[in-house]
Amino acid sequence: MSDKNRKYSVLFVDDEPRVTSALKAMFRREYEVGVANSGAEALDTMRQKPFDVIVSDQRMPGMFGNELLAKVSKHHPQTMRILLTGFMDKKAIVDSINEGEVYRFINKPWRNEEMREVVAEAALASEIPVERGFIDQHDKETSTTSVASAIATIDRALKGDHALLMMEPAKDIRTQIRRFCNDNSIMIYGTQSIEQAVAAATSRESIGVAVIELSHDTESTLQTINLLKQARPELITIALAEEYDARTAVDLINQGQVFKYLAKPIDLSRFENTIVNAFIKHRFLKKNIAAQRRFKVEKTKGTLGANLQSMFRRLLGGDPKTS
Repeated sequence: MSDKNRKYSVLFVDDEPRVTSALKAMFRREYEVGVANSGAEALDTMRQKPFDVIVSDQRMPGMFGNELLAKVSKHHPQTMRILLTGFMDKKAIVDSINEGEVYRFINKPWRNEEMREVVAEAALASEIPVERGFIDQHDKETSTTSVASAIATIDRALKGDHALLMMEPAKDIRTQIRRFCNDNSIMIYGTQSIEQAVAAATSRESIGVAVIELSHDTESTLQTINLLKQARPELITIALAEEYDARTAVDLINQGQVFKYLAKPIDLSRFENTIVNAFIKHRFLKKNIAAQRRFKVEKTKGTLGANLQSMFRRLLGGDPKTS
């Protein structure tokens, strides 16, 4: 811990008292531990005392874990959020990315070593400030003026030097993104392959946002997103797919810390707001290097092709084949 005189606080939420009791016993020596047995109880507890980290089960009566973490994200954005999942609930996992901005998924039954490591990382990261200037993507009244104002703010912060990387096979989406970027003086780099995307993202620091489609060779694309995040922690990724997949969603967070995971067809007007918010987050992380720790990723697993291995070996100073 950065302050030896301080104990970080962790709130464990599960509808089974035996689970919260076990977690409390496991962490009480190192942390100030709170427990709650429902989402409503957790929110009441946090209104009285904010916590540095919240670890919530997904399957609870009354309020699912992803719903709880979405509320915590809105009202207590500084709190690091971890979701326990006993099975692959696709909608819940995707919602916890897009609305709850979860830090990690941990499978139940958990491994104690993994739980300790993730909570410790989250607790340290909780000290770091968060960006609060996002445009509400769910607000139907969000105006073009609001988007233009946000773009102007980004332009001033980055001195006009910002660009977007796109790897998307659908012509209609490519056209919409290009039009949006052209209208807002954002440079855009269109790529057709993983190798081209890596070359662009790692050679041009002006690229702050990457829109990457997952349907083709998903495993290699996930590994590439992971390694790009290690090489460029301030790079913000928006992942697109023909349809959601629960396991992919888990990997996108644990190994890629993606900003959003969206299934096609997408609402293009809201997608534009997503791009703006991604640039806002990129601007914040670029100016606040310490904040990048809030989005730390696990190291990639598996192997990559020879060309990608060579690229990332130069960037990361090691062998990307190892986990």
